Amino acid sequence: MEIRQLEAFAAVMSAGSVTAAGRLLDRSQPVVSRQIQELEQELGFRLFTRTRPQVTLTEQGREFYLEARPVLMNLEVLQSRALEIARGGLRPLRIVATRALAVGLLPQVLGLMEQHDPAFKQKLIIDTVNAEEVVQAIDEGRADLGVTSLPLDIDSCTLHWSGQSPCLLGVPASSPLAGRETVRLSEIRGMPLIAVQNRHRLRHTLATALLRASPEAPDDIRHIEVTSSLEGLALVGQGVGVSLIDPFTAHGVPMRNVELRPIDIHVPYMMGVVSLKSRELRPDAQRLVEALRQYVLQFIPRFVLGDDTGLPSTHDPFDSL
Repeated sequence: MEIRQLEAFAAVMSAGSVTAAGRLLDRSQPVVSRQIQELEQELGFRLFTRTRPQVTLTEQGREFYLEARPVLMNLEVLQSRALEIARGGLRPLRIVATRALAVGLLPQVLGLMEQHDPAFKQKLIIDTVNAEEVVQAIDEGRADLGVTSLPLDIDSCTLHWSGQSPCLLGVPASSPLAGRETVRLSEIRGMPLIAVQNRHRLRHTLATALLRASPEAPDDIRHIEVTSSLEGLALVGQGVGVSLIDPFTAHGVPMRNVELRPIDIHVPYMMGVVSLKSRELRPDAQRLVEALRQYVLQFIPRFVLGDDTGLPSTHDPFDSL
């Protein structure tokens, strides 16, 4: 299996036809066809169904693409890095982060560092991914540092530090709940509940909290599912309903017509910073790790550091204070 064959496969996937793939790669159509045929012979199955002028992936071709995608992405990174090396450029600092932390923590910390001791010398790359993709990106060498929600399976990674802070409830500024010092979850009956979709762990956390507040609550409440807390805040601002908000989105993304209130049940949001165990963390990344830690301790309300397991504490650590 050769790199040029994989490049041809990716180009046909992207362009939808062998002719268009040839134009993308600056290769002739017969050359691209031959490289695809040779790859199929080596694999022992067909990658595409030919329906001139377009081609479509076979089921086996689709499975192969899922396996080949990380390799293809690494090739793109390698090509880009090779050009930078040729120009004498420094290796970029690469970060992967979940969306809440990419908007509610990283910009604030990088902004402070920029004023005193910039986090990077020449180039910084920030990629926003789902939590489950953070470790994969670190494993595949696509990132030096991961800033992610927890818990996760991070066996291949070093957990530099972790911690948690309670979630808040976003309510419309016009709602009677906006005047409460603390909102009881049992009081949101009759109001649409805006929740993060099931594939995100915050959705399960919210459902568990509602069951603790009232066994009947989840069945009685109208609800809207969204992909992130940002969309939830936007809907709350329009008076559509109420939404459980992670503390970092609440901190970093102020929204008009939204009031954020503590709730009577402790719903922890756990996050941490990870890197690959087998690769020494570069000095600028080490500085960023420490800057992130100092920032959350100073600016995120009720944030407490966790242990090396990366598991949240279900009880409110401030209850004993």
